[in-house]
Amino acid sequence: MFASQFTGYWRDGKRVAMDRNAVLPDRCFKCNEPADGYRRTVKLTHVPLGAEMMVGAIAYAFAKQAKVEIGLCERHRRSRATNIALVSLAVVGASILVFTQVHATDVVLPLLATVGLIGGVIGLLYAAVGTRIVRATKITDTHVWLKGAGESFLASLPDAPAVGAGGTLPTLDVANVAPADPAVAAAAAFRDVRNGALTFLAGCIVTFGTYALLPGRYFIAWGAVIYGLVRLVRGARVYLKVPAEHRRMGQALMLVAIVSAGIFAGGWVVTNEVAAVTQANEFDAALTSAAQFQTQGARLFRDVMNRDGWSPQDAADMRQVASSYGRAADVLTASSVPAEYAWYRDGLVRNYREAVDIAMLFSRLTGASTQGEFDALTAKWSARVKDLGQLQARLEAQPTPSR
Repeated sequence: MFASQFTGYWRDGKRVAMDRNAVLPDRCFKCNEPADGYRRTVKLTHVPLGAEMMVGAIAYAFAKQAKVEIGLCERHRRSRATNIALVSLAVVGASILVFTQVHATDVVLPLLATVGLIGGVIGLLYAAVGTRIVRATKITDTHVWLKGAGESFLASLPDAPAVGAGGTLPTLDVANVAPADPAVAAAAAFRDVRNGALTFLAGCIVTFGTYALLPGRYFIAWGAVIYGLVRLVRGARVYLKVPAEHRRMGQALMLVAIVSAGIFAGGWVVTNEVAAVTQANEFDAALTSAAQFQTQGARLFRDVMNRDGWSPQDAADMRQVASSYGRAADVLTASSVPAEYAWYRDGLVRNYREAVDIAMLFSRLTGASTQGEFDALTAKWSARVKDLGQLQARLEAQPTPSR
């Protein structure tokens, strides 16, 4: 037990353990220098690692929270997190810009952009996690355990108190603690729901931006979207319990505007993605139908060319060949096509139209036509078939769009 009156906080190894209602000494949490009355309010959330690995961001909906005030000296008040985050965002933005502007033959710039993108993401993670002044390693209904205090500050704290019966830790007498100011509680609740809305908006904007700048290779910021929604709903539940006289119309309008902007950005991506999937399915169906007509025309063409001599039936069959390829071209022309495959659809249509023209020229030949006329048209047909093969090879070499 403490030699003096219980102050509500003590040293627990490398951590600071404290009663939720305790007030830490007026010294810097990092270096133990005088804080001169400065206090920084820190909101803490603790999710056990096992729960986070099992259910991800959803675990934060059931996480315990606490709010503590820590003292900081002048030197430790200046956080590097903001500067790191701004620089990292600039690097990420520049990297995305490079990816959208460089030519396919460039090699150095994409490599530098990739390095910049990775470095920018690491910087953002460091700004969000690595530069935190304090974090909670355990939160109960009565106590909080803090990590991040400097050794000198830890050394100044009293030792752990005696544990009561059943392992119960001592708590401060809060019978005389004044009730919380409703206006202050309302402001805190609004900040929580606003921060959740902003996180949701940030996730939607990241998804929207990458979808618009990097077609076929966009990034869905699931973590920010889900965490933002969880925090938004949880904060809204608390905010709606605040007395109506402490809730302002301006706050409600701000929340509606933020959430609406996020829904618009996310909805735009969802709408375009659904349209793209529908369009891709329609194009696949058109390709299947066109391939059937192409197969019919190619098979009949081979049959005619393998016959001896040239008869009116051969000419009639060539008109049928032209009809099959024409129907294939018509099916593709009438179909919608994803932007990244427009070149392939247009190339097929041109190739099939060329097959129609060659087959019609064949149909006008007679038994009196010279061998040179037959050879010239046969060469054109072979060249067309070669062009079709190159078109297919280009399609197979094209990277598959990723999500």
